[in-house]
Amino acid sequence: MDNVNLIYWDHSYNKILLANFAIVIAIFTSIRFFSGVISHINASNELFKKDNPAFGISLAGVIFAVTIILTGAIYGDPIYTLEDSIVAVGMYGILGLALMGVTRIIFDRIALPDISIRDEIVKGNIAAGIVDAGNVIASAIVIRTMMVWVESNTLQGILSILVGYMVSQALLTFTTYLRTKRFAHLNDGKHPKEEFKSGNTALALRFAGRKIGTAFAIAAASNILVFEYYYDNLLLLLGGWALVSAIMILALTLLSGIANRVILANVDIDKEIFIQRNAALGIIQCIIYICLGLLLAELMA
Repeated sequence: MDNVNLIYWDHSYNKILLANFAIVIAIFTSIRFFSGVISHINASNELFKKDNPAFGISLAGVIFAVTIILTGAIYGDPIYTLEDSIVAVGMYGILGLALMGVTRIIFDRIALPDISIRDEIVKGNIAAGIVDAGNVIASAIVIRTMMVWVESNTLQGILSILVGYMVSQALLTFTTYLRTKRFAHLNDGKHPKEEFKSGNTALALRFAGRKIGTAFAIAAASNILVFEYYYDNLLLLLGGWALVSAIMILALTLLSGIANRVILANVDIDKEIFIQRNAALGIIQCIIYICLGLLLAELMA
């Protein structure tokens, strides 16, 4: 009987894997510094002197988000040459971190203007910490999706990631805008930022869950569109990604509406979230949106 190799290992990959591991660990261990720099907050002061739980939640979100991005940077088979592997993992890892920083700027200045999430976190506002964590995690999901989808260590590949990122951020920002308008319509012109400032963790949890669920819905586009067909046409990529993502977001909205009516039947959700500030219900809604978005992305795979 012929011998069967149950485990295959190409030792030529050893140096490449060690180099990738070293780069990933270096980026991962710089998270606390990175988070403090992009938010202009002294991380050590917030964590060890003030024992600020809001900053702890925000930093935990950044750690998880960075990990998601790094899994996209190291996804797939190692590139054969050591130099190419170092460039690819390092480049995509740093690019992902830079885009996450841009995400925070877009969120603060466009999606939720007239409220400083950073200042609220410094004050110890847990709702603000939850909102910030949800935002960076959602962004990381989209960035990782683009990295895995492109799988191309070229200028065209980087441009494709940037195009997909811009489309995704536009959709995430637009859906946030629509939800704030709906919130104002149902609550006599009030804005969610007022609830976040006053520490409504129930609304913050629902907001974060919706954001992450929407990111998963956008990620579903990568399972429908074939990158090779759009490699040389960024405009077609822009249109295709936007169209499919919009359809997936609409599907998520319909499914979440049905799920809320079934799972939370006979519950006045708005009263519990806005008036009672029921954090338990906020967690349930958060998980409903995330689970539906994840299921939608996997169904399209």
